[in-house]
Amino acid sequence: MHKKCYFEFLLAFCLACVFLPTKGWAVTPVVRTMTVEAKDISPTGEYVGLTTGSLSVQVRAQVGGILRKRNFTEGDFVKKGDVLFMIDPDVYKAGADRAKAKMNQSLAVYENAKREWARVQNLYGQNAVSQRDRDKALSNLDSAKADYEAAVAVVKDANIQLEYAYVKAPISGFTSKEYQTEGNLISTSGDSSLLTEITQMDPIYVEFSLPNIDLLRFQRLVTLGLAAWGDNPATVLKFVDGTNYDKIGQINFFDHKVDPITSVIKARASFPNPDNLVLPGQFVRISVSGPKLVNAIAIPKSSILQTQQGAMVMVVDPSNKVASRKIEVLFNRKEDAIVRSGLKPGERIVTEGIGKIRDGQVVQEVKP
Repeated sequence: MHKKCYFEFLLAFCLACVFLPTKGWAVTPVVRTMTVEAKDISPTGEYVGLTTGSLSVQVRAQVGGILRKRNFTEGDFVKKGDVLFMIDPDVYKAGADRAKAKMNQSLAVYENAKREWARVQNLYGQNAVSQRDRDKALSNLDSAKADYEAAVAVVKDANIQLEYAYVKAPISGFTSKEYQTEGNLISTSGDSSLLTEITQMDPIYVEFSLPNIDLLRFQRLVTLGLAAWGDNPATVLKFVDGTNYDKIGQINFFDHKVDPITSVIKARASFPNPDNLVLPGQFVRISVSGPKLVNAIAIPKSSILQTQQGAMVMVVDPSNKVASRKIEVLFNRKEDAIVRSGLKPGERIVTEGIGKIRDGQVVQEVKP
């Protein structure tokens, strides 16, 4: 055949293949599919949180005086009951000694009044003293007893003041810097009373706000009987660099009101922090697990067609023929959608290439 004629024939043949396809010449569409599975799913929400110590205490002076000594290194871990500061205890020790001496004096008077009362009562029984003498002895006894009890209370108060001169750690945790240096005059009011702060970091708390719409979505699932809350919603903490903290937390507080301005609900999660890896004041992301859906079906969003009739998927039968089917989507997640009805476990659906197929077509699955 002439060379020119050959190329003209070849061009005509190619054009015929493109523009005049017949049933015998049709190309089978290649698609990617998946087999539908049912499994337990807990929908999650991710929120920005701020870490705080589970306990944070301001250590303040309860008595005034010259700050004589600091017994810790700033930033160190201290145990509950450790003496952190000493505020000139001599004045308070002297006060405690005076109170004790006064108490001993009152005790002596009280003991003498008891003996006198015993004698007068005995003589009164023998008609040796008058009713007036008896009443006077009883009155002296009551007065001496009251004076002694008041002196005991003064001693107790003086000892408390002396104990306050030795400022102790109210909790175990890490100290901040000292706010008053040795030699300063400390008072019990204003900024002068603040000596340091102690923060307990194990466990560590994460405070965050939950959008009201998320909580409503979770509650709707429970109300419909499609899901149930567990004992405690599990939480995952993610640092700003994208890495996950290796400890799982639990929600330990949900507020019972919605902020009318921001439409959020305040919440808090608690995380174990034995190595003090998480520090207070960090911004983190926290993923909160919602109620558990039992035997739920999740499919990729790419497998869903939005039509005037609603959400549709292309189901593949055993002979690789596809058919459209309407489904009901319960809610969408970041990468997939949870299907409430329309699909059963074990069925195959098209996940990629759905836009190039139609009902009744035979498809070819793409090889992995």
